[in-house]
Amino acid sequence: MKSIQGEMLICFLFLLLSSCNKNIPGEEVEPLELEFNVFYTINGDTLIDSGSKIFVYYGINQSNVLDFYIQNDGRLIDSKQSSNIIFPNVRDSINHTGIYILTPPMKTENLLVIVWSNFYKERSLKSLFTEYDFYYHVSNQLIKIYFMEKNHGIE
Repeated sequence: MKSIQGEMLICFLFLLLSSCNKNIPGEEVEPLELEFNVFYTINGDTLIDSGSKIFVYYGINQSNVLDFYIQNDGRLIDSKQSSNIIFPNVRDSINHTGIYILTPPMKTENLLVIVWSNFYKERSLKSLFTEYDFYYHVSNQLIKIYFMEKNHGIE
């Protein structure tokens, strides 16, 4: 009798455990998005900075490129060793709505996005967004970038 009860208990536990939800936070999630809203300000007005360049680098974060400078086409060149060049994975631009939506590949951890203002292009005004563990947040992110008349970005 104890043998049958033991077998039934094992079968019950097996069925119970095999039907458990195996989703672990951060493991199997829908693709997440970064939504960039890009503006410039002039004379107190805030306007959409359409045409701004977007450069996306996967597997890179800001601390990886401290000694690099950026070219117009998004190439990052090491200032100490010019043969060390990092090419962007994505080259794009902000549309007329001022919005750019980026859906990084699943399991993306390090991520660097450089936004280069179209309106302030003569000043080469840029903004950097970096993420060290994007999928850790398990939620979409909204990033608003404002290029200002006075220098608050990277020139």
